Amino acid sequence: MIIDTIGMQKIEQDAGYASQQLMEKVGQKMAAIINAQYPSEANIVILCGKGNNGGDGYALASFLHTHYMILTIEGSPKSKEAQLAASKIPASNIHTFDTHYLHGADLIIDAVYGFSYHGKLKNEIKKIFRSVNALHKEVWSIDINSGAEADTGYCDLDAMHSNITYAIECLKPFHLLKKEHALFNKVEILPLNLKHTVSSPYHTMNEELFFKFFPKKAQNAYKGTYGKTLLVGGGYGTAGALSLNILGAKTVGAPYINVACPDEIYTIVASHHITPVFHPFGHATWQETLTPLIHDAKAIAYGSGAQKLSRKTECLDKILQESTCPVVLDAEALRLLVHNTWILRFVNCPVILTPHLGEFAAICNQPIEVIRDHKIEYAKQFSQKYKVYVVLKGPNTIVASPNGEMYINESGNQALAQAGSGDLLTGIMAGILTMTHDIFTAVCMAVWLHGYLADYGLKYYSMANFPIEQYPQLMNELFKKHAL
Repeated sequence: MIIDTIGMQKIEQDAGYASQQLMEKVGQKMAAIINAQYPSEANIVILCGKGNNGGDGYALASFLHTHYMILTIEGSPKSKEAQLAASKIPASNIHTFDTHYLHGADLIIDAVYGFSYHGKLKNEIKKIFRSVNALHKEVWSIDINSGAEADTGYCDLDAMHSNITYAIECLKPFHLLKKEHALFNKVEILPLNLKHTVSSPYHTMNEELFFKFFPKKAQNAYKGTYGKTLLVGGGYGTAGALSLNILGAKTVGAPYINVACPDEIYTIVASHHITPVFHPFGHATWQETLTPLIHDAKAIAYGSGAQKLSRKTECLDKILQESTCPVVLDAEALRLLVHNTWILRFVNCPVILTPHLGEFAAICNQPIEVIRDHKIEYAKQFSQKYKVYVVLKGPNTIVASPNGEMYINESGNQALAQAGSGDLLTGIMAGILTMTHDIFTAVCMAVWLHGYLADYGLKYYSMANFPIEQYPQLMNELFKKHAL
């Protein structure tokens, strides 16, 4: 289960335990792991803050069978529960932080800040954390790496690094953003066996779920059973972007693909793909070409490679005004929304935006650093404000829906850091939207698959020169594995 701060606080309140009891449960669980892995002569150093996360550190110390030392950061504990936990520790084992205490440590426990932490680190704390990180010792963090926020995606540049982060009871959004912040090597859940009294807005996706939701062709299926996928885009010099849209839709087996493209690139794209139905148009024929296609589509993707597309603004307006099916907007379509987001309030179709960080910053009219540090917040707020689905692309792509549903993707790798990767995702998404009724589920499936095929393909191809044009062949292996 993935839960945010408010949800975790609710779970703790409904658990039937006092705060002191919860601290003891955390401490006992953590101590059991340490006692099992480290001999009695090992030196454990626990960094304790003044809040309840520090209280977890004091509680942990009371259950250790090893040598230990507590180093306080920002002074003595402030809450009554943390004070009580600290009162059980001999004064001789508690010291104010000094780096020289760390040199003989076999393990350092980070119990400075927990999931309630927000904001930037003070300069004196930055210095402390930098000194700890520079030692390259074995470090375990309790729940959240100190200096990182649980919900927003913000991490201070000097946040504590760990080998293992033990998430108390549930994963938090922070734990799913590992590729973004790289603050821990791995995360493990520390179960307290609490009753989960809240539902989580965060969804998951994996191979089992993907193929649970992916439609199986019936024996009496024909090419129009699922409807038609419409791809609109491309332009002089960017025919490849539209071609990758087609490749993405073909990857997931979209059975009927209509492609509307400028006259000047028709022969280029058509020479590479023989199964789609092409509808070339020019400056004067765009409207008569698009109108029947829009009304006949089950899902539409628009914008890839459309920088030089004639009548691109008019095409966007027409698609948004006349569509009733899901519309995926990518690349140039997103740039047309900059300073024009008001038009999203007047559409009658589900809209899915697929920006990368820079595109989303421009749409939100915010510095890219602000979006980077608060990506979950901005994706959620924008999605709910404009009633659209936001797919904020990155190492851990974030999906936000208008009703508050969230997904943080963990599949994929740096092989996808190449031109055309986003165009491929757009085609995959349009194809799955054509065949899957639930929009949020379809979008999550597309994002997960886009990353997973890059992971799957590493058994054949290198990370440095990964051929995304091989996606249909890779997907074919998965289809055969699942008897599709």
